[in-house]
Amino acid sequence: MRDFVAKSAALAALGKIALKAIFGACLLTLAAIAAPQDVDEESNTSVQYLPERANPAQMPPAQIPTESIIHLQNITPESILSAPIYIGQKVPITYRAIFFNHASLNQSSFKEKTTNDKIVLENPNEPWQKISEDGVSEEGVSESTRAQNMAIANQFVVLSGQKTYEITYIFKITAKSARIPAFEVSALSSDGSYVDSATSEPINLEANDLYQNKNYVGVIADDLALGIYKAKPYDEHNNLLAFEITASGANLEDFKLPNVEKQGIERSNFGGAKSSAIFYAILPRSIQNLNFEYFSLSTNRFEQIRIPVIPTTQSVATQENLKPKNTYLMYWTLFIVGVIVTLVLLSFFAKRLRKILWVLSAIIFCYLLYYLFYTKTATLAPKTNIWILPTHNSTLLETISKPIDIKIIGEHGQYYKIITPDEKIGWIRKDDAK
Repeated sequence: MRDFVAKSAALAALGKIALKAIFGACLLTLAAIAAPQDVDEESNTSVQYLPERANPAQMPPAQIPTESIIHLQNITPESILSAPIYIGQKVPITYRAIFFNHASLNQSSFKEKTTNDKIVLENPNEPWQKISEDGVSEEGVSESTRAQNMAIANQFVVLSGQKTYEITYIFKITAKSARIPAFEVSALSSDGSYVDSATSEPINLEANDLYQNKNYVGVIADDLALGIYKAKPYDEHNNLLAFEITASGANLEDFKLPNVEKQGIERSNFGGAKSSAIFYAILPRSIQNLNFEYFSLSTNRFEQIRIPVIPTTQSVATQENLKPKNTYLMYWTLFIVGVIVTLVLLSFFAKRLRKILWVLSAIIFCYLLYYLFYTKTATLAPKTNIWILPTHNSTLLETISKPIDIKIIGEHGQYYKIITPDEKIGWIRKDDAK
């Protein structure tokens, strides 16, 4: 009996020990489950950590990013985005970036290509402009955008080190349906520990085609003005017209006269708010006035430009003499004639030098005849190009298919002015004359 009692007591003691062990294991399991895991709770945000700060759990609590340090906004006035847009028009798109807590600009870029068959970015290297240290600039912003900006600024009024920057990109629209890509800006925290980014949504634009107007030259401008112009005979059938155009907010580089085969640009200054160029065109003599139209953004309609085509000289022979009679030639001729007359007069008073003076007079007179009437000739080899003007970007007049003899009637820089056997007038490079 005593043995049975002793065994029962021993079993009870062992049961208590087993229960305590099981209870302890359960407590350890629960503690392990409740313990915090080493996870990145920020993995679904736009914050990008630098390698040395890749794990926020290892960062001091004060350095763990819990708020955005950048705000990006498209502040292009609604009057621009809602107004009709035309193919060839240059549209300004303005972005504003606000940096908080002494953050600085890391980088900015468009998410897609900005030059394709639908848009062309005119100023890809445009720099950011600082607006203010604390606050938001409101110049040129609509009332709705102004109110929105103030609401954004009020949310962060307690933060110090706020900086505001703006940038304006100019996009040339080249298709009926255009898309300005999404724009992304990233900011670097003041201690360089992490990067925050913000993205502005893409902009879809629908443009109108103006080329249905047969007199349209492809130019859209805020303002356009005709400068100096001049017409002169080109050959027996055509006149050469040169004219200057200045414009603001325009795509002057797209200027092209409809139904004019030979035209071009002699000098140009494109880019920026203002542009200018000197254009030329070869027109039939039957045309007395050149009329064309551009589209004015100021009046929102086509405006006509009229240029009289009245040659300053009606005779090709007068203008294109074998030796052009310019002012320099006239004065030089008068000077030589004066020298000859002086030598002849002196010969009557200086008998001993009379023969010498007569010989000198005869030599100078022969030089004068040579200078007035001699015409230089040359031969052009096949495949030689003849140009309308003596410029590197001039329009090609024709390409010689067989050797021809030409007359040289003038020169300018590295070019000779020539007349071909069929009375065409043009310019060749001096190296092409043989």
